[in-house]
Amino acid sequence: MFRGRYEHSLDAKGRLALPAAFRKALVEAEESQLVVTRHITKPCLVAYPFAAWTAFEERVARLSDFDETIEALQQLYVAEAHECALDKLGRIVVPPAHREFAGLTKDCTVVGQVKKLTIWSTPNWAHEQASQKSKVGQDLLRKLSELGL
Repeated sequence: MFRGRYEHSLDAKGRLALPAAFRKALVEAEESQLVVTRHITKPCLVAYPFAAWTAFEERVARLSDFDETIEALQQLYVAEAHECALDKLGRIVVPPAHREFAGLTKDCTVVGQVKKLTIWSTPNWAHEQASQKSKVGQDLLRKLSELGL
């Protein structure tokens, strides 16, 4: 559903226009809102179409309430989730606390990751890309081979 990387700007009211390709994919899926949460380990936001987020929550609900890892997932990921409706211009309002967490001020990079998208400050995205490139090696190539890719 989501692929590609796009540079966009956050306006003074905290609105982010989604890339046209992503808006088209959402319209085709009859989605009018995203659920936006904080990434657990990286300084970015993760956004899911509402139906995909609901399916994720249903999976989490089937897990044990007595597992500390599941509790951490609920506290760090689910508790930080906010529904963000798309306006007529295909924008979402990014909650202020989420903007602060991800360092979003003006220049943003929106990245498609198949079933979800991530929202980065452009400087954080550049740092992440450099970090990922330095990690790429035989382990990644072996894993891709195992997956049949």
